[in-house]
Amino acid sequence: MRASAVKILLISVLLLIHAGCATDGNEEAQQVPEEPALPERIISMSPNLTQIIYALGAEDRLVGVDEYSIYPAGAAELPRIGNYLDPDLEALVVARADIVLVVDTDELMAQMLSGLGLEYENFGNDTIEDILASIERLGELTGREDRASELIENFDETRREIETALDGVPDIRVALVVGRNIGRLQDIYVSGGGNFLGELLEIAGGENVFASEILAWPQVGVEAIVGADPDVIIDSTLSKGASDGEFDALRDDWNDLPSLHAVQNDRIIVPREGWFQIPGAYLDSTLRLIVHWLHPEIFPENVVDPNREWSNPANNNG
Repeated sequence: MRASAVKILLISVLLLIHAGCATDGNEEAQQVPEEPALPERIISMSPNLTQIIYALGAEDRLVGVDEYSIYPAGAAELPRIGNYLDPDLEALVVARADIVLVVDTDELMAQMLSGLGLEYENFGNDTIEDILASIERLGELTGREDRASELIENFDETRREIETALDGVPDIRVALVVGRNIGRLQDIYVSGGGNFLGELLEIAGGENVFASEILAWPQVGVEAIVGADPDVIIDSTLSKGASDGEFDALRDDWNDLPSLHAVQNDRIIVPREGWFQIPGAYLDSTLRLIVHWLHPEIFPENVVDPNREWSNPANNNG
């Protein structure tokens, strides 16, 4: 073989090797990073996050919940991990969760989980925007994005429907009591400004008489209630499981303030629907319930417990 031919062959081989190396390098550079695996074992340390996981149809991933997670009923059967004030550290570790879900106000919980070397993620639950963002993010974490979008759209549609129906209807002045002493009108806590229930009141055609309060859940005295003189008082002090007599007694406490328009017009509402206070998956149902209380002449139908009617969306595709 002539020298020139050998030289050409060597050059060709070198070019092929260089091209191969360049290709390998480009392939490596163009490789798309693998998506992180979705968590298979989840602990929820907040009732609203537990409810959202169920509503997404991802409850089979829950390996533990906080002791206040009772909606839907199936959540009560899951292993309990204490609560945000008194978590069961041993149970947290033994559960071998891929991720722990906490609300973003639980700073001590976050520090504790970090100390244990456990993965966690914070979620907001103060405002409507926070809650919808939590639904969207949990949909991503569980691979249930379509169902999350459906839950969000349910609320948006309900909001539009109610705002249209109430166009031109005067607002009703309302006080929403979230807790007080039972048997006497003391230590009264109400919905103030900057919280989802106050926002829902406004959408439902209510004027929150304590909306100007800086705190989300301020304590007010009887004098403040009398001074505000709301047309409607929603007293949600009692929770699920109270007797009929206890609900009646809670309503009767307000008879000590006969000058109130809400008392005179029999507009003291004592909800038995404990789920409506959960900043979770069913904001649309909570909104419908509140507008029913405030404007029964326009929205006469009561609202059933969405947790009771719950069924796994993943099983409803056929």
